[in-house]
Amino acid sequence: MAPSLALLLFTFLGFISLGLPDAITGVVWPSASLEFGVPLGNLGFILVSFTSGYLAASFSIVSLIRRLGVGGLLTVSCTVVVASLAGFGFAPSFGWYVASAFFAGLGAGAIDTGLNAFASRHFSAKHMSWLHACWAVGATTGAAIAAFVLAEGFSWRWTYAVIAAALIPITMTFTLVRRIWEETSEEMRSTQTPSAPLTQALKHPVVWLQAFIFFVYVGAESTIGQWSYTLLTKYRDVAETSAGWSVTLYWTSLTLGRFLLGSIADRISPRLLLTTAISTSFVGGLLFVLSPSPTLAACGLVVLGLSLAPIYPGMMSQTPARLAHLSEAAIGFQIAIGLLGQVFVPSLGGILIESVGLGALNLLPAFLLAVLWVAFIVLFWSPWTRLSKRVAITEAPASF
Repeated sequence: MAPSLALLLFTFLGFISLGLPDAITGVVWPSASLEFGVPLGNLGFILVSFTSGYLAASFSIVSLIRRLGVGGLLTVSCTVVVASLAGFGFAPSFGWYVASAFFAGLGAGAIDTGLNAFASRHFSAKHMSWLHACWAVGATTGAAIAAFVLAEGFSWRWTYAVIAAALIPITMTFTLVRRIWEETSEEMRSTQTPSAPLTQALKHPVVWLQAFIFFVYVGAESTIGQWSYTLLTKYRDVAETSAGWSVTLYWTSLTLGRFLLGSIADRISPRLLLTTAISTSFVGGLLFVLSPSPTLAACGLVVLGLSLAPIYPGMMSQTPARLAHLSEAAIGFQIAIGLLGQVFVPSLGGILIESVGLGALNLLPAFLLAVLWVAFIVLFWSPWTRLSKRVAITEAPASF
């Protein structure tokens, strides 16, 4: 059964709400760290705290959905996110700021894992691409709000107040329509196939390779989003306003790319699309890293956003086709490993700043994209992954 228009729209709204707070930390952090009197590299503490909350929610997602349902889970999770934004905005110290990140992770982890698990069963590749484009809509809007607040001379704290105010009516909407996800699950239950446990999925080598790709990809996307503003302002002496809008362009191109590529996702070879995307993203990474001018650096961010756009939803939507009844466990594992990349890779950037300098951080995006390119070649083009098709433990061997 195809999902209803109402179900699609409300699920898209859920991912917009997930993305709204995600991109603002990288923009406001230089100002916040200055006010708190802590080094820029302390961003890693915030990311670790956020991830701890995220993983706590992810590991409890089955019991949470069983108790609350997807709609109830969205209502509760958005409420927790709004409370965490208030904690960020009123934080009297760095420790309070870090604690708020934990609760932000709790809310975000429940929304992300719950909606991805639901959508992987009920949505097509096109809809999955648009779903993650909606996350980028939220992230782009959040980055633009943060850039505007700082450009107008307001305190960074007002960014959190504006985002919280936007999430309150979204939370109320989820409260009113929370039954729509449960009704859809009941209607489609007969079409679902039993899923294998994670222990069985972890026996498949492709599950581990895909998890590695998610680790590097999410780490690269997050590193570019979180540190590009700092690199532009502190390493290249770009004006704060210009740097803020350059970061916004990155999120905007990521958003547009997912909407545009989503419209052709069902009509083009995933292997060709994803290999082309990672190749052009490496070119964009080199342009950003090596460009001597702010304008070309901004162009590099645009190329990066457009190129990275199809990778996450493309890999996610192809997992059921590649791994059959292992897909649900594999998707949960990929999301968790990707989150670790979102934390540890940008945290590595903070370590590089403190131990080597901003120049080392400037090279990190291109290095990550090179590693990702190699992993994609192994997954899509190497004899090893073709051999793994023959030894796959799925009931229906995947098509590579």
